[in-house]
Amino acid sequence: MRYHDTRSVFYQIFESLPRQGPGCAGATKNVFSLLPPLPDDAKILDVGCGSGTQTRDLAGLTTGTIMAVDNHQPFLDILNARSGEAGLQGRIWTVNASMAALPFEPGQFDLIWSEGAIFIVGFELGLSLWKPFLKKGGYMVVSDAAWFVPNPPQELMEWWEKKGYVPKTEDQLREQVDKAGLRLIAKYRLPEAGWWENYHVPMLARIDELRKTHGADPARAALLDSFVEEAKTYQKYKRYQGYTFFIMQLP
Repeated sequence: MRYHDTRSVFYQIFESLPRQGPGCAGATKNVFSLLPPLPDDAKILDVGCGSGTQTRDLAGLTTGTIMAVDNHQPFLDILNARSGEAGLQGRIWTVNASMAALPFEPGQFDLIWSEGAIFIVGFELGLSLWKPFLKKGGYMVVSDAAWFVPNPPQELMEWWEKKGYVPKTEDQLREQVDKAGLRLIAKYRLPEAGWWENYHVPMLARIDELRKTHGADPARAALLDSFVEEAKTYQKYKRYQGYTFFIMQLP
């Protein structure tokens, strides 16, 4: 099985989902409420937007314009279509680009937002890469996997190690915020509904559908199994881990 064959199955799962990672409208609204008021014409950057459910939620919370960035064009096509249906033309713009090489001028945005995507480049590197695009006094909001306790179970640690991305504690992430020269305003833990009802339940339903066509192929079946294992791992260990939003300001 070639790599691009399993990658195509990956996109068959996630292109059809309302979200490509954990999240919920309530969390987006609650986190946004922790920010001071933005200018009426605020310029917002949504990094790793996926198909843009949170992008459209943000558009309902502000009168500004949003630049939504992802490197998978089908996600952006979905966002463009849904933005049009919601009458958000002219307020949401999409750009196909890497989050590690954003094609914008420095000091351009009042707010940089990223839900569950900064892990792609890493929390510390992501903050340093994106910070230059903030206006002085601008804000950055990101969510990333974090330990809720300092010594999580060994089995859980090993599961993350196999994934190649081991979370840090919230205190360790706070240290990286300080190191990046950003001021932490607040933290917010994504509630369980953002993981289960809004992400894992639709994902597991989609996997059941794909097993009918891909289940007989070992490599594809293994990929589907890995996402089922992810959901089970979350349910078993949710008291130890989750996503934490960091609400920050550039002094």
